[in-house]
Amino acid sequence: MGRFADKLFIDPENWRAGVLRLLLGFSLIFGLLIYIPSFIIAVASGLYGLAIVDTLAIALITGLLYFRTLSYHLRSYIFLAVCYALGISLLVNVGSISQIYLFGFSMVATLLLGLRPGIAATVLASVSLFVIGAVGVVAPEMVNSVWSYDLKSWSIISINFAVVSLLLTVAIGAIVGALEMALTRAVAVKTSLDEERTLLRSVIDTVPDVVFTKDMNGRFQLYNPPLLDLVGLEEGTDVMNKTVFDLYPRPMADLFNEDDQRVLSGSAVFNKEEQSIRNTGEPQWYLTRKVPLRNPDGEIIGLIGVSRDITDRKRFEAELSRVVMHLQVQIERMPLGYLLTDHNFRYTRWNPTAEQMFGFSEDEVLGKHPFELVIPKHRHAEAARAFEGMRSGKTETNSVKTNVTKDGREIICEWHNTPLFNPDGSFSGLLSIAHDISVRRLLEEQLQQSQRIDAVGKLAGGIAHDFNNLLTIINGYASMILRSTPENEPNRKRLQAIKEAGERSAILTSQLLSFSRKQVLEPKVVNLNDVVQNADSMLSRIIGEDIDMSHSLSDDLALVKVDPARFEQVLMNLVINSRDAMPLGGKLTIETKNVTIDSEYARLHTDVRPGRYVVMTVSDTGHGIPDAVRRQIFEPYFTTKPSGKGTGLGLSVAYGNIKQSNGNIEVYSEPDVGTSFKVYLPAVNETNNEVVMVNESTEMPTGSEKILVVEDESGVRGLICATLVDLGYSIEEAATGEEALLKYGEMLTKPDLVITDVVMPGMGGRQLSEKLQDLTPGLPILFMSGYTDDAVVRHGILHEKVNFLQKPFAPTALAQKVRDVLDERS
Repeated sequence: MGRFADKLFIDPENWRAGVLRLLLGFSLIFGLLIYIPSFIIAVASGLYGLAIVDTLAIALITGLLYFRTLSYHLRSYIFLAVCYALGISLLVNVGSISQIYLFGFSMVATLLLGLRPGIAATVLASVSLFVIGAVGVVAPEMVNSVWSYDLKSWSIISINFAVVSLLLTVAIGAIVGALEMALTRAVAVKTSLDEERTLLRSVIDTVPDVVFTKDMNGRFQLYNPPLLDLVGLEEGTDVMNKTVFDLYPRPMADLFNEDDQRVLSGSAVFNKEEQSIRNTGEPQWYLTRKVPLRNPDGEIIGLIGVSRDITDRKRFEAELSRVVMHLQVQIERMPLGYLLTDHNFRYTRWNPTAEQMFGFSEDEVLGKHPFELVIPKHRHAEAARAFEGMRSGKTETNSVKTNVTKDGREIICEWHNTPLFNPDGSFSGLLSIAHDISVRRLLEEQLQQSQRIDAVGKLAGGIAHDFNNLLTIINGYASMILRSTPENEPNRKRLQAIKEAGERSAILTSQLLSFSRKQVLEPKVVNLNDVVQNADSMLSRIIGEDIDMSHSLSDDLALVKVDPARFEQVLMNLVINSRDAMPLGGKLTIETKNVTIDSEYARLHTDVRPGRYVVMTVSDTGHGIPDAVRRQIFEPYFTTKPSGKGTGLGLSVAYGNIKQSNGNIEVYSEPDVGTSFKVYLPAVNETNNEVVMVNESTEMPTGSEKILVVEDESGVRGLICATLVDLGYSIEEAATGEEALLKYGEMLTKPDLVITDVVMPGMGGRQLSEKLQDLTPGLPILFMSGYTDDAVVRHGILHEKVNFLQKPFAPTALAQKVRDVLDERS
C-alpha cells in the first residue's frame, strides 16, 4: 500500500508531468480492462475500424508511459490525440455515451497544457461533434427522438455540448491556474528557504564558534561540528536529541542545565565564561551567549546558543596577568625610582623607591607636575626645554641633575627618561627611572681625595726617604765635628748652623713620612684620656689666655692602640689649627667618647669599617672652613695662612698619623659658627701598656764590644763606624749581606751585635738576620732603615721584639740604641 501511495505522489515542482504519468498509468490499466471485451464486441459486430483504433490507443498509451525520452509536450499532444481519436471513433460507432471522451479530451488538455489549450480542445471537440452530426455519420442512438434529424437540431446538441464543455474547461483551467500560481510561489519560497537554509548551514558549519539550538527539554536540535570538539567527541558523532547530562559530568551538566532553564523561562545569558575539560584533561574556556528561541507567535520553543573558544585568550590573559604581576613586583621592589607621567607630564605612577628618594608618597604626587615636586626653581626653564624635546620625539634622554626632596634637601639623581607614544604617533607620557647617586658622588669625592692624598704622600715619602741617608751623614758628621771643635773656634757657629739646618730637615722629612703614613710608629695600648691630660699643660701654653679650653672625657673610654708621642702631635696640630681659627678668642672643647659605627655609616665613608671606635672631637667657635678649602686641608703644604705663618704640614701630619693607626678623621664646619675635627680610632681589647716618657740625654754612652756594621751606603757606613769607634767599640764592616755573612764565618771572635740596613742589593737585612741566627742563636741584631714602615714590614722586620733605628738618626741616638741593645742582652 505504501509503494502504491508513493506512485500517486506528484512532485510539486513538476506537477503536470506527474499528472501525465498518472493519467497514462490509469488509462493503461483501465484501457486494458475495457480493451479486451471492447475488441471482441467490435470484431463480432463487424466494427473493425473501432477495434483498430482501440488497439492503436492501447499501444500508444503503453509507449508514452514507458518511453519517456520524448519531451513532455510531445507526449501530452500524442496522449490528447489518442483521447480525441477514441472520442470521435466511439461517437461514430457506439453512440452518445462516447461524448464523455470528448469531455475528457478537453479536461485533460486543460490539465496538461493549461487553460488556452483546454479551450482550443473544447472548440475542436464541439466542432467535431457538430461535423459528425452534420454529415450524418453519428451513431443512431445519438439522435434525439423528440427532435427531427436535421442540421438545426444537431446544432443545438453541439452548442449544448460546447457550452457545458467550455464551462468545465474554464472552471478547471482557472482552478488549475490558480493552484499552479500558488504552487509556483510555494515552490519558489521553498527553494529560497532551502537555499537560505543551505547557506545558513554552510555558514554555521564553517564558523569557528559553536552554534546550537535546543528544544524545551534541553535536547540538541541543531549544532555544528565545533560542538563535538567542545564536548570532546570524535568528528561525525551524532548528538541530536542528547542533553548536557549525556555529554558532561554531573556537576558540570548541572551548571549548564541551570543556565538553559533560565533561558527557557524567558531570560537571556550574555557573555558568560564557561569552563570545560578536554579529553586530555586540559581546561577549555568558552564565552557563551544563550537566548530564547521563539515561534512566529512569540512562544518559546527552545533556545539558541553561541559559544566561542577563548582558551587561548584566557591563557594569554593569565600570562599577561603573571607578567604584569611580576612587573608590578619588580617596580615595587626595584632599587630605582620608577616615575610615570601622562601627556601633560603629570605623574600617574610613583613607586616606593621614589617615595624614599624624594619623601613624597604616591598619593601626594598623582596628578602633579615635576615642577611642583622635585625640580628646583632655578632649573625650570632648562627642564621645560627638555620636556618639549621629549614630546617632539627625542626617544631617550639620560642626564645627571640636582633635585629637591620634600624636606628641602638637595640630592643628585641620574635620570633615564623614555618618551612614550600612542600607535598614531602622538605623545602619551614619560617613563623615568631615577637613581639617587648622592652617596656615590660623595664616595667618589672621598675616593678622589684619598687617591690625591695618597699620590702626594707617595711623592713626599719618596723624597723624604732619599734625604734620610744624606741627612744621616750630614747631621752625624756635623755632630762629630762639633764635639771636637773648641768653643772659641771661629767655624764652630757655622758648624752649629749646619747641624741645626740638618735637624730641621730631619724633622721636615719625618713630617712628610708621617703624612704619607710611612713613619715608623711605636704603638702602645693606651687610654686617650691619659694622652689628653698629659698634654693639657702644653696645650694651655699653646692656645693662650683668650681661648677658653674645656674637656668632656668619657669615664668608661675604651682603649686604643697608638703611638702616644705621635698622637700628642696629632692633638697639638688640631689645637693649633683651632687656635688660628679664633684670632679674637673663643671656646675650644676636647671631647672623648665610645661610639659604634654601623654598616650604613661605613657605606658613606670609604675608609671606615663597621665596629667599636673611640672618637676624640676637637671643636672650636672660629670662623669655619669653606667647602672648597675643606677638600684640601689635609694636603701637605696647603695653607690659607699668610706667607711665613705656617708650613701647611700640621693637618697633613695629623692625617697621616691617624690613618697609620687605622683611624679616620672627619671635618664638620659651618662658616662663622665653628669647626669640629672628629678622630676615630678602633677600640682594642688588649691590656693597657704603661707609657714611660724618657728624656733624651746629650751624653753618649760608650762600650768595648765587637760590632759588625752592614750598610750598602758608604757614607752612612763610614759615619756609623766612625761614631762607634770613637765610643770605644771594635768594628767590622761589610757593604752587602753576602760580604757580611762571609766575614762572619771567618771571624775567630764572633761579634756581640750586628747592625744592618733592612733594604740592600742582593741579600737584605732580614735574610742576613735569619742566616746569622741559624749560626749563632740569640745574636742581637739592630735594624736600621731610611725606608718607610711599609717597606720594613714588607721585608718582615718590624714587630715589638725587633730592635729598630729610623734614619736619619743623630750619633747620640745611635750610641744610646746600641748601648740599650747590648745591655738588654746582658
